[in-house]
This record gives sequence, structure tokens and C-alpha cells, in this order.
Amino acid sequence: MVTIEICIGSSCYVKGSDSIVMLINDIIKTHQWEAMTEIKGSFCMGTCAQGIGVKINGKQLHIIEMETAQKWLTSEISEVL
Repeated sequence: MVTIEICIGSSCYVKGSDSIVMLINDIIKTHQWEAMTEIKGSFCMGTCAQGIGVKINGKQLHIIEMETAQKWLTSEISEVL
């Protein structure tokens, strides 16, 4: 099981964490990973200055550019599956 946590605190929300939630849901559905993944919201991860906070099985990621997020997140999730 892969646990994906996305920061929904005010700073990350303003930066677009709601878009990251939708993007991750799309990635999971596209690859049919629903049974192997769990998505959780999280409040401040303490990484506001580095981008939107995301953790995949505890590994901290910082999403800065939405344009590269899909490829990067797909790679990170598939790596732990």
C-alpha cells in the first residue's frame, strides 16, 4: 500500500495543492492503482518555502512546477509499488 499525503494547509493551498490532489487522483485512476494507494490530507509539513508539500510513504517531496508534477509523481508512486 502506498500512502500519499498532500499538504492542504493555507500556504500550500494558495500555491495549488487542490490541483495536486486532482492530479494524483487522475494518475491513480489512469494506472488503475486505486486498490494499492491511499490519499490523505495533511496540514503544514514545514516546507512552505520549497513548494507544495507531498509525502509518498513518508518520503518528502516539494512540488514547485505543475508542468512537471505529473511525470514526477507518476515516477515516484510507481517506484514504491
